[in-house]
Amino acid sequence: MLSTIMQYWWVLAMISGLGLAMRNIMFKVGSGHMDAALGSLVLSISMASVSIGYFLWNRLSSGEPFFSGAMDAKGTLYAMIAGIGVAGANIFLAHGYKAGGQASLVAILQNGFSISVTIVVGMLVLGEVIRPLQGVGIACALVGMILIAKG
Repeated sequence: MLSTIMQYWWVLAMISGLGLAMRNIMFKVGSGHMDAALGSLVLSISMASVSIGYFLWNRLSSGEPFFSGAMDAKGTLYAMIAGIGVAGANIFLAHGYKAGGQASLVAILQNGFSISVTIVVGMLVLGEVIRPLQGVGIACALVGMILIAKG
């Protein structure tokens, strides 16, 4: 069953969304119990622990070497920049919750803006094509984010 799930990008994206939802909800619930900077650090340490565990499990179960030839400086740099972006997102998320933002509203604005930037960069820089019906959906999402932000 797991191998079947791993073949569908949209199922994997939705499972990833569940992980982000858990982060948003648990981070909001915990925001009143911990300093925002410390909360962000604890979040990062737990993320690193899970990632290290997954890396070790993946390599040991597949018999692959820990560091194969499929790694170069450019890929490492891009992964580091992505990590910096996620760390910044988590820091500002913690402060957004501390400032009184509701989990349901903060999450949709954070993720909606992220999606918007990703779409623009995907189209302009990566050459990705958005079909007309997808464009309508994107426009609806943007209007929805504006309505949510306006309250």
